Amino acid sequence: MKKFFLFVVNMLVTSVSFAQASHYVWELIDNQGNRNQTYPKVTEINPDVWAMMNQVDTLNIYNSIAWMQQFVRDAYSPEAVITQNWLVEQYESIGLDPEVFYFFADWPNSDTLDAGNVLAIQRGTLYPDEYVMISSHYDHPDGPGADDNASGTAGVLEIARILSNYSFDRSIIYINFNVEENGAIGSLEFAKECARQNKNILGVFNLDMIGWYPPELDTIEMFTACYHLTRNLYDYYTSVTNLYIPETPTKWRTKGETGAGDHNRLYLYEYPAIYIGDIEYIDQHPCYHRPCDTIGSGVNNFALAEAFVKATLAATVELANGKLPPQNFAATCDETKIYLNWKEADYASYYKLFRDNELIAELNDNYFEDEDADDGHFHEYFVVAVGSDGTNSNESNHDRMMVLQPLTLPFFNDFNENADGFSFYDTLWHHNANMLQNILPDFSYRNDYYTYVETDWFSIPHDAPNATAYFEYKAFYGPHSYQPHEVYHIVVEATTDRVHWHKLSALTKSSNWKDVEVSLNDFIGEPYVQIRLMFEALENSPVINKDTGSAPMSLIYIDNFTIDFSGLDVPEVHYTTFNTLEIFPNPASTFVEIKTDLNEAYNVSIYNMMGNKVLEKSNFTDNNLDISKLDCGIYFVKVSNGVKAIAKRIIKE
Repeated sequence: MKKFFLFVVNMLVTSVSFAQASHYVWELIDNQGNRNQTYPKVTEINPDVWAMMNQVDTLNIYNSIAWMQQFVRDAYSPEAVITQNWLVEQYESIGLDPEVFYFFADWPNSDTLDAGNVLAIQRGTLYPDEYVMISSHYDHPDGPGADDNASGTAGVLEIARILSNYSFDRSIIYINFNVEENGAIGSLEFAKECARQNKNILGVFNLDMIGWYPPELDTIEMFTACYHLTRNLYDYYTSVTNLYIPETPTKWRTKGETGAGDHNRLYLYEYPAIYIGDIEYIDQHPCYHRPCDTIGSGVNNFALAEAFVKATLAATVELANGKLPPQNFAATCDETKIYLNWKEADYASYYKLFRDNELIAELNDNYFEDEDADDGHFHEYFVVAVGSDGTNSNESNHDRMMVLQPLTLPFFNDFNENADGFSFYDTLWHHNANMLQNILPDFSYRNDYYTYVETDWFSIPHDAPNATAYFEYKAFYGPHSYQPHEVYHIVVEATTDRVHWHKLSALTKSSNWKDVEVSLNDFIGEPYVQIRLMFEALENSPVINKDTGSAPMSLIYIDNFTIDFSGLDVPEVHYTTFNTLEIFPNPASTFVEIKTDLNEAYNVSIYNMMGNKVLEKSNFTDNNLDISKLDCGIYFVKVSNGVKAIAKRIIKE
């Protein structure tokens, strides 16, 4: 023990130096986490997995919970350090080499954080750089925390005890987080570090409260949930658990998705993660965050805990050893055809390619050009790999695409008439009131949501002096009479292949219109580019209106979307000076009439496709403008009064 104590002291010194350079906010990290990850097909019980499951011992789970419930394990307390050290000892006792991941966490009472995340990595033999993660949190602020979350931590330890005796193709991370109860900071900081290292985490199984069940219910069921965009992991987990434990079925949480918990933080960095625990009945839990959260009252059903542990163990092993379907399936297009490609599966003899659920090709290569899709409709594609034994893999991720003409740059849309040039992820996005609008569901039943809208494709000429995207937005929870809540993040991304979406900007909530300018210079010369705006709102404790019973809605508005090469000024906000710019006729050959709602003179500038100014008029008022000397082509007309600018595209015949 003396040697171990010195180890902890040394690590605490490291913790102090790390704290000085770190902060616990969401950071824009351009990692390649894969929300589209797909998973092995598991149709038969593996006797080796079954044998591992049968080694789960509820006495071990009981003893671990009993030890941890001795303390109020507040994240900032000495008891948290005691628990951290005990966890390290548990991993060492089963032959793993644990470490403590320290991080900085501020807190209003000025307490210092001495306890970190405890993790142990079991290295894979074939794919050591591919990871499956099993997680829990061990802190609890206001009671023994037997169910929340000594139970989940005991489950992780029991799985590690069993699996540490075997070897697997992929690596397994066992991790117990600190500071879940005060903002899930431990998991956030660890997720950041994984993103910085670009770790390939295939899936996260987060055990959180696995031991309480309504005593009046005779049949035990395991409810769990995740974000709807990580349903691939949930579907995989459900297929495995219902195969191995049909007597205790796994079901989707009846109240929708669940965003609270450490899995949320891994998900923020695009690592697929699901919550595994008894949250279905959390409103009925009599000891949730109360002193009675002990074995017997807080943890009242070890059969449920055993089932959750067995289910997680089976899903972990099948993923750690399984054959993944083809990954990174993507569909791009040009004016005549759709291009399909995917990452090769090392076991594949050939591939079957499907369009709209119909087989269209059998291929030896991981590339195909679909020349029969030029019908003006979106098509959905996926591929399966066929092994040497003739068995099909699970489906790859799906992608939707239609044959499209590229956006003509400079591109501008103020959404006065339509939303041309944009594709919508779902019906939550729509064109309304001269803007794009998204209203997320009622948070009384769904406490997180994620959606996106993306531009059609375009090319950026290799000789463009620069390339920039502009738009205006506002995003908030409403109506304003409610206590304001945080829109977790809005991310602007761009892609050249629809596999890797590079993060360009992260936006914050704002009840007023804000301007955004995003550089596209890294994509100059790229023949295929798309921009995507992702909107994710998370609300763990919605404010419910006592009169109506409804919760706040989360909204985002997008307007005046522009892509150009010139570095023009960003259009200013809606509510200043003027809102209207009309140019007609369009197309035109000699004159165009410019009409605004300005009462004073303004400046007019016309730019060509390369962003060069070809005509300028100062002190201009609503009137005809002579464009007869301009060459035929596409131009960008910008009207500015020095406070606000609006631009529109015209065609000179």
